[in-house]
Amino acid sequence: MLRRAGTHGRPSRRPPGRPSGRPHPLLAGAPWALLGAASLVGALLAGASPPVVGCLAVLAVATSVLGWHVGARSRLALEGEIERRTSELKRALSELEIAQAETVQRLSMAVEFRDEDTGAHIERIGRFSVLLAEHIGMDAEFCERLRHAAPLHDVGKVAIPDAILLKPGPLTPEERAIVETHAEEGHRLVRGSSSSILDMAATIALSHQEKWDGTGYPRGLKGEAIPIEGRIVAVADVFDALTSDRVYRKAFSIDEAVQMMREQRGRHFDPVLLDAFMEVLGRTGPDARAQLRSDPVALVESTLETFATALERGDAEMAEAAIATAIEDGISPTTLHAEVIGPALRRITVLAGGGEMDADRERRANTITRRVLATLYRYMTGNTEPTRERVLLAGVAGDEHTLGLQMVHDQLAAAGFHTIFDTDLSAQRLLEMINSQSPDLVVVGATVPTTAESVEMALRDLRCSRPDLPIVLGGPAVGGSLPRERRGMRVLERIDESVEAVEDLLAASASTASV
Repeated sequence: MLRRAGTHGRPSRRPPGRPSGRPHPLLAGAPWALLGAASLVGALLAGASPPVVGCLAVLAVATSVLGWHVGARSRLALEGEIERRTSELKRALSELEIAQAETVQRLSMAVEFRDEDTGAHIERIGRFSVLLAEHIGMDAEFCERLRHAAPLHDVGKVAIPDAILLKPGPLTPEERAIVETHAEEGHRLVRGSSSSILDMAATIALSHQEKWDGTGYPRGLKGEAIPIEGRIVAVADVFDALTSDRVYRKAFSIDEAVQMMREQRGRHFDPVLLDAFMEVLGRTGPDARAQLRSDPVALVESTLETFATALERGDAEMAEAAIATAIEDGISPTTLHAEVIGPALRRITVLAGGGEMDADRERRANTITRRVLATLYRYMTGNTEPTRERVLLAGVAGDEHTLGLQMVHDQLAAAGFHTIFDTDLSAQRLLEMINSQSPDLVVVGATVPTTAESVEMALRDLRCSRPDLPIVLGGPAVGGSLPRERRGMRVLERIDESVEAVEDLLAASASTASV
């Protein structure tokens, strides 16, 4: 039988209403009560008068109550500190596990690129595996580990020679035997880790090629002897493989793939899991995003939520997968800048400003975003050659909101402008850059309270020395507050208006110069 949520491990026998290991509140004052009782007995034995004994009794009760109160407060403070430290430790361990899984997952992506795939295959395997696991009632912790571990199922292919892995025709029996070693190789590569994610990945690597009837490899396991995570990934893996192009064949249609898999019910696949997968497939569509694609607004909102969550968690792989999937779904890089990455960064700023995110997590979120932007930039520019006007993008000294300015730069570069990008520039250094680079237009980064004075000084000096030079000022979308309108300057309020703003201002400048 399939394991269900809440059935893993031994049931708790803890009495309701009081956490394990915490003493009863009445016991906290017991030492003080015993001390008071001992004082009374001593007074009686010493022949003290009744008034003295009464005073001692009152004092003993008061001391017991005070002792209990002080002890309770100290205990609560200690318990709070223990819970806080435990929470921090769990978060640190979780982030470490995810970082370890990311490292190996990048190796897995490299394997997929060798197999002439886009790398999206491993992301789809993780997505479908989690959908199936959730559908059969696996608990949230299991599903979270599976999301990171499932994409590592074929990591052992790194040991397979290209001549075999990329062979366009049928494999010989000897070549097939070599390919089948990838299960053992993958297990060997990630086993023995202290990470629960990599521990699950090792199990999946070893078992995802096993078959329900015992005819699979490498161990010939049968039925429920195959780990549940391996059985789940086997279903997701085969479906995605059948519906994707390979070097040796074209993709099958969805209907053909479903029919082929149904024929293997109870043979290749766990029959209960296969039935559940068909229910998931009917509900979500073949790629789990068909319904979202029909609604562009919902698709962007879904991508934003996934990307922002990834930044909050510090999950680089989740962030990159969200952007890669969005590109596959047809969302343009410009829209991603304006509607996904920009808003997600603003959310991080709000969380950090409100004390809900510490400095290390904020830095990690920014680092992840830089990596995502670098990948997206390569996709945007491709073979684009700079053939248009020269544009200097300047971040003023003290301005930490340079990621927005980076997105403006990337859009201009993709549009063919010759771009020069520099940050942390003083007013003097900005003028030196303009004199040496001779740009046709300058984009000055966003203004925020901490850098407003620097921006004002830079703009004043710039206007004095180059009064006719067109200037674009960054607005809210590029990280800061909206500057007031100025003559000869264009305020950029949205990142996706970058190219239009620069083109309009250059056209106006050219028109003025020709008069």
